Amino acid sequence: GVITPGLGFMYNNCMNAFDPVAGGPNSIQPGKSRVTGMSPTMVCKGGRPYFILGAPGGTRIITAVLQAILNVIDFRMSAQDAVSAPRFDCQREIIYLQGRIPASTCRALEDMGHKTERSFLSYGGFGLVHGILIDEDQGILQGGADPAGDGMPLTV
Repeated sequence: GVITPGLGFMYNNCMNAFDPVAGGPNSIQPGKSRVTGMSPTMVCKGGRPYFILGAPGGTRIITAVLQAILNVIDFRMSAQDAVSAPRFDCQREIIYLQGRIPASTCRALEDMGHKTERSFLSYGGFGLVHGILIDEDQGILQGGADPAGDGMPLTV
């Protein structure tokens, strides 16, 4: 890595978060900051914490976190099911999909005019979401840990 004298930190590979094409909202230019994918998130219900989650994963953090939230809220999944469900990501012209998403889904998207790329990986590569779902009705905390990373879910 590279360390600028006097600053005390090492640069990482987040230049990939910039759009290399000039003139776009996230294009590389002097003095411009990159976007960040960091998104520690707390979803509230009735003004109280309901689902707390976050993830490492570079530019794919935000879509991974959003998909876990939608899995809990719209599809009523448990915390573990929500963070374990297959993911996709689309930041430019191509929709990237985990290998667990059926090839027939890729074909259906392509029939609609979208370009797709299906990963050979079943897990990983799309943000490693971990979360805690608070079930006040049952008085439990339900954990969810992405099976592609370290950690394990607990319910207490």
